[in-house]
Order: sequence, then structure tokens, then C-alpha cells
Amino acid sequence: MSVVSIVRLGNDDVESAVRKAVALSQAFDSAEWGSSTILIKPNVVKPVRSGSGIVTDARLIEAVTKMVLERNPRSVVIGEGSSVGYDFPDRMDSMDSMEVAGVLEVARRCGVEVVDLNRDEQVEVKVPDAFVMDTFAVAKTTWEADVIISMPIIKTHPRTGITCGLKNMKGVLPGEEKKRTHRRGLDRAIVDLNRVVRPRITIVDGIVGAQGTNTDEADRVPLDLIVAGNDVVAVDAVCASVAGFDAREILHVQLAAEARLGTADLNLIEVRGEQIEAVRHPFIPYLQAAQHLYGGANIIEKDACTGCMGELVSTFVYLKRAGFSDKLANLTLIMGNPGKVPSLCEAPVVVGRCAQEYRHLGVFVPGCPPHGTKITDGVCEALRIDQETVHRSIVELHSL
Repeated sequence: MSVVSIVRLGNDDVESAVRKAVALSQAFDSAEWGSSTILIKPNVVKPVRSGSGIVTDARLIEAVTKMVLERNPRSVVIGEGSSVGYDFPDRMDSMDSMEVAGVLEVARRCGVEVVDLNRDEQVEVKVPDAFVMDTFAVAKTTWEADVIISMPIIKTHPRTGITCGLKNMKGVLPGEEKKRTHRRGLDRAIVDLNRVVRPRITIVDGIVGAQGTNTDEADRVPLDLIVAGNDVVAVDAVCASVAGFDAREILHVQLAAEARLGTADLNLIEVRGEQIEAVRHPFIPYLQAAQHLYGGANIIEKDACTGCMGELVSTFVYLKRAGFSDKLANLTLIMGNPGKVPSLCEAPVVVGRCAQEYRHLGVFVPGCPPHGTKITDGVCEALRIDQETVHRSIVELHSL
């Protein structure tokens, strides 16, 4: 049976909880530490503070880094490649994100190297028995690591239901490869990626998770948990259940089990420490939250990546704050590669490079992804909303 541990934080003592979770799961027992190159891979998708529920808590990263260094490996690197939209060196890149999240300070204190996996040299890797991705361009640091320690956070996701250990590995791909996984089919692409860069150890930040659309303070879910194990599929299945989801309905987790990357059947997973029933806290699913946020807007899309989807959320937040919620029911958006578009009564807003073949249908917002403010301007143009009013609300919101 696969072993997964669940440990509650006591007195906000992150390090003690991590040490207990690792000991219970025996997650560190399988590595030959003395001769190994270790990659610690947190989830730092964008520049937000530690403890936000969006990025891996810096205290957890520091505790794990200290535990790894105690085993005297050959080398230790903390590496991450932030998500699409936060990978531009002239605007915002992974190093900026890790600075804001406190990761660079952890690395300085611990004396370890930090690598932007989006900027790292790439290695072309063939995928055996692939579902949809025969090859990947993978960060060289990842490919050469003997042991990958994945440190995700429990969050909801518009495409995959949840994002945790398996999906966290997308951070080892440069931006264009991240986008390609969406075009090929994200759930299956995640499994293909884990066929070639599967983590040896997964330690999940369940201190604070994020539900719904992951956009504001109300979406934070305090759990005060650390989850650990060697089987990333089993860890994800347990975390999905803790968050109130049926692991059998999380497609990429089930496909990973089908590909024999691990165990997704809770009956075949030994849970040590706290039991799932005792700590379960149902999250609001992304789509349920989005239906409320989008105010009845018509979204025509297929395979739009999280870059565009994430920026789009900002547009709805801005319009609602500016008092234009009643206009959203008149909005149609075209994104990704939806194929045939039905006849439309009103001109839509066409968002992003992937959808540019539909630009003749309405207002086109270029970019990959376009910034949320640019999408907002396009929506204002299509719906004949005063842009200055909306921009004042944006300034007010970001000054809070």
C-alpha cells in the first residue's frame, strides 16, 4: 500500500509538523542522500506573499530545505518556473515571484542556489507510452536532479478541478511548453510530464489552501495541515478528498493511476496521522464560483490556458467593482481554439493569440496572455462602458 501522512500544525510550528509528516510517511527513507542532487520544487506561480494560499508557504520551504541539508546531499537547488503571464524578464519573472513569496530569503539563509526554471537550459525529453505529449522541453536542472521534492499547495483549478503534486510539475516547463499542454489536453499532458519528471517526494502545503477562483481573501481556506508521501498520485488523491472532492472524478489523478504512476484508490492508501474524515474541509469548486463571478457572460472557448483564464478573472473583478455587473450578461468572449463559433447577436471580445483567427468577429485583444487591464478595455469597448470609470476602480482596488 502507498503511505500518506496528514499532520496538523501545533502552535503554528511548521517545522515540527513537517518533520512529523516526513517521519510518519517515511518519505525521506528511499533517497540515497549523500550522492544526490536535490531539486526542491515549490509552487510559486506568481508574485504574491507567503501565506496567501496561492504560493507555497516560505516557512515550509525553509523547513524542508533544512531537513535536506541535514542529510548532506551533493547539492541542493530550489527551482521554479512561474506561470504564463509571469515569465517575462522585462516585466515579471520567476525570480521576482520568488522574491515576493519569500523564497529567495529562505535560500539566502540556507545557503542554497535558486534557479528560474523558465530561463534554464532546456533538455528535449522523449515520453514513453505518451497519451498526448511525445516529447517535452524540460529545464535541465530538473532533468539532472537525482531527487525531486515537490512542494505544492492545495488549490482549485478551472481545468483540472484541483492542482496539487502532479500538476505542480508543470513549473519545470518553459512558457511555450506550458501552453502546449493546454492545446494537447491538460489532464493527459500532466500525466505524460510525470512519466518523465515524477517527484520522488511530495510535501504539500495544507496550511492555507485556495478555493473558488483564487482571487481574494474570501477564497483562502485555513487547514493547518501538512501532507507527505512518496507516491504523488496517492498524495493528490488524499488531498482531493480532504478538499471535499471525489478523487475518482479528478481526471489527471485517475489517468496517472491508469498509467501506473501511483495509487489513486483510497482503499489502497494507508493514511497515517490524522484521518481524512477528521480534517475534511470542502472547497468551493472553481466553476461554481466562476458562475457567480461571471454574471451570466457567455464564454466560448476550448483549451484556453490558465494565463488567459487568470487574466480574465481580473476583468470580471474590475467590472463588478466599477458597478457594471448588470452588463455582464450581454458579454460574449471567444478564447482558445473553440472550433466553429455559433451565430452571435452582438460583437464578442476575442481574447488572446490562440483565438486570433476569430478576430474579425468583434473586438480583438492580442497577447499571450493579454494583460487583464487590456481585456477589460476590450470589454468596455464592446459593451460601451466608460473606460475611465473602470480605470478609477482599478486604481482604487490596487491601492487598498
